[in-house]
Amino acid sequence: MINKNSLKLFSTETLIILSLGSSTANSEDVFDTKHITQNKSHQHSEKKAMEGVCGSNMNMDMKGMVMYENKDKLPKDCKEISEDVTIKVAAGTKYAEQYPGTVFGFDNHQWQVKPCARITVEFTNDDKIRHQWMIHGLPKYLYPEGMFHIEVNGSGKKTGTFIVPNSHFTYLVHCDIAQHMEKGMKAQLKVGKGRGDLPSIPGISDPTFPDNFNKNEKIN
Repeated sequence: MINKNSLKLFSTETLIILSLGSSTANSEDVFDTKHITQNKSHQHSEKKAMEGVCGSNMNMDMKGMVMYENKDKLPKDCKEISEDVTIKVAAGTKYAEQYPGTVFGFDNHQWQVKPCARITVEFTNDDKIRHQWMIHGLPKYLYPEGMFHIEVNGSGKKTGTFIVPNSHFTYLVHCDIAQHMEKGMKAQLKVGKGRGDLPSIPGISDPTFPDNFNKNEKIN
């Protein structure tokens, strides 16, 4: 009889073989440990192959991710790249201090580029929590869901590139983490002349529903 305490010293594969061996003497019924080892090695190789690639042009690691990056595919209405622009943007709570009623913010809330510009975003997160730089409204035949997205998990930096089409437009930029946009992390990218200002951009436009910070007002 095998002592129960000694079972802790056996691997799972060994216990399977002992169990099968006690019930049958046929060698064809004994578990193939070589097959188990090869299978584990194959699974490990698959895991390594998928590391950093999650489909749909999304590159991810422990520090964050870049989704739907596009460095060379021109929009249909662009004959060539008009300019290469690098946007350096930081995110964090300290950038909200000058805007009453906000909690999170970018160090800049507006950028302007030429139509057909290739834009490289260097996104730095100064907080210990997750933040995003996400733009909406891009052509869906190039960008799934019309979106380009950078995310940084805590303090760190990620860089990604995309190309805007040949049209005058104002694009929404924000952080999609729950309540981060509502609490101030919202900006706009103007291509060409743009199409006016989006509402509630800190330091740029008035909020749709302004807060009242009158300390003398009585609350009924």
